[in-house]
Parts: sequence; structure tokens; C-alpha cells
Amino acid sequence: MALHLISGFNIFNAATAILMSLMIATVHKYGYRNILLVLPPLTAVFMVLTTLTTNQPIIMISFVVSSSAIGVYDLMYPLMWTSYVPSKIRTKMFTVVMVVNLIAESIMMFIGGKAVVFIFSKLQGISYQTASNLSADSNAMKGAMLSNYINAYKWVIIITAIITFIVFVLVLFIKDKPIDYRSVESKGDKKTMQEKMATYKRLVNYKTVVWVLYLCAVQLGAGLFIQYVPIYLNNILHIPRGITSTINALQTVAIFVGYFFAPYLAKKLGSIMTIAISTIICAPLMLVMANAKMLGTGAALFAVVGTILFFRSGLANASMPVQQEVQMILVDKDMRPAFSAVIEIALSVVGVIDGLFTEFYLLKTQQGYANAYIIAAALYIVSGIVLILVFAKKVQSDFA
Repeated sequence: MALHLISGFNIFNAATAILMSLMIATVHKYGYRNILLVLPPLTAVFMVLTTLTTNQPIIMISFVVSSSAIGVYDLMYPLMWTSYVPSKIRTKMFTVVMVVNLIAESIMMFIGGKAVVFIFSKLQGISYQTASNLSADSNAMKGAMLSNYINAYKWVIIITAIITFIVFVLVLFIKDKPIDYRSVESKGDKKTMQEKMATYKRLVNYKTVVWVLYLCAVQLGAGLFIQYVPIYLNNILHIPRGITSTINALQTVAIFVGYFFAPYLAKKLGSIMTIAISTIICAPLMLVMANAKMLGTGAALFAVVGTILFFRSGLANASMPVQQEVQMILVDKDMRPAFSAVIEIALSVVGVIDGLFTEFYLLKTQQGYANAYIIAAALYIVSGIVLILVFAKKVQSDFA
């Protein structure tokens, strides 16, 4: 059953990435405002649809469409910020957006779980604490209780769908012009084959290919261990779940710290060097994690592992606002939506490769969980060095 579930998620993620890519690619034609006006209703309608039917194909399609519409927001803001924000403060603004997004996501995740329990308690006619205790083992629920528990989730989805219409109202205040998202005012006539080839060359060149390969290599490495960190900590290193929960919370704090340092690092080191160095420095930390069994047991092990994961998470995210900026200025205005689409599809393919590799080979043994860190460290080092070598001449100019 687990294998089918994992395979299913890989397919869903791939389908979502493709649909997101198709949506974001239309920005060049329709503009920011028109796309953003469509996304909230699309999200809301398909989210609600998942609560109105038990038909599995419809639920899967609705999940993919609503997830794609939500995902496009993350692809949209780098395009808009690159167009509207002056280059001198762009990294700071990217940082602000990512911090606000992370705060909102953390708050909603915190509220979401509690909202489910609260609604369940009302539907079941029991106290919040009793409902919370029952929710710890949903497999034990049957009949009306199970129905009420499922309905609680449905109500949270419906409430979320309603809230998305606030976004729709805010988008009405956005004003854009064709020159904001493409080089010419007119959409132009149909392009000749020669013009299409010229456009293709502007998108696919040495530097854009290396950039996509860099992102894929880093994602390939991260995908080998990130989602399996709790398993590694609990089952391999035998760290209690309570301590694991604390470590996970500290990693979220580390992301905030990393974001805040991004503008400073970009100013001191330059954009490319910030990305490359933060990637390379993560490698030694991951190698230590691979050999964490040698660090001892008890409080000492908990402290060392927590510290390592805190710094790894902070370093990995210190370059994220800078990375969002760089990949937008690698290509001209007309190519940015298409380039974002290409990156999204490439990363989805990497996600599928990660899932298949870990499922059928890497994680067949306990040692595989440690080996994942070693493989990831090698990918991080190589990709960081290649990034410096390829973009070395650009470090002090375009990306400074």
C-alpha cells in the first residue's frame, strides 16, 4: 500500500508541476493581473469540489488543479518583483516576501490542525480536549464519529476556499501594462520558424542550462534526506519524538534567520558566491549527520544533531531570496515565465527520480538513510563549484 501511495504522490507532483508550468507560461501573453484574477476562483472551486464527492478520479483532478493554482503564486512573485522593484533593493524585497510567506504558512499550519479538532468537537458534541485525544488515533474511529471527523476536515477546506476570495478582491487593485511583462506593447503576429528558433536560443544557452542543472543537483540531493529526517532521527539515531519535534521547530527558526542574512551576504559576497558558498558549506554538516551514530547518545547527541540541522537549514535558506532574483535576471523579460516553467518541470522530474531511487534502492537498509547525506553532500559540493566556475566572470558585474 505504501509503495502505491508514494508512486501516486510522485504522479500527482509531476502533474501539478506540468499544470503550473502551463499556467505560468501564459503570463507573457495575458499579464500578471489577469492570471492572478483567475487563480483564486480556480483554487476555491476545486478545493470545494473535493468535499462534495467521493469519486476518486474527480478528487485527484481537483487536488492537482487546486494545488497547481496555489503553486503558481510562488512562481508569480519573482516575476512581478523583478519587474517592479529596483535592483538595489530587490534582494531585500525578496527576503521580505519569503519571510511573510513563511510566517503566514506557519500560522495557518498551526491554526489548521486546531481548527479541525475544534470543529470535530462541535460536530461530535464533546470537549476540545476529548476531541484532541481522539484525533491521535483516527483509525480507531467508526460510524458517526469517523464521519464527523472527516466532515471537520471538509469544513476547514471550505473555510480556506472562502478565504481565497480575499485574494481575488486584492488583485482587483493591481494595475499592470504589457510593457511590465513583455518587451513590446503588441502581442505581435505569429512568429516564423526562424523567429521561434531565435527565441529558443535566448532561453536555452550555456548559462541557463547550467543554472537548471545546478537546481536539479541540489534538489536531487535534498530529496534524498529531507522528508526522511524524522525517520533517521527516531529509528536510526533513537532520538525521542518529543526532541525531534523541537529540532523540527528549530529548523523553521533557522529558515527565518537564513532569510534575514540573505541581503547582507549578497552585498558582501555577490549573488552567485552567496548561493555557491552556502551550498558548499552545507556539505560538511551533512557528512557529520551521515556519521551521527559516532557522536554518542543522550543529551550530547540531541544537542549536536539539533545544532547541525539548525545550521544546515539556515545556510540552505540564506541564499533562497538571492536565488529567486538570479534566475529571473538570467533571461530577458519575455523569457522569464517560460524559464520558470522549465525549472518547475525539471524539478518535478527530479522529485520522481528521488522517490523511485529511495524507494527501490537507497532506503532498503538502515545504512541508506546515512548514505543519503553522503550522496547529497557530494552533489552539493560539485554543484556549488560548477556554479562558481561557470558564472565566475559574472560575479563582480551582473550579479554583484
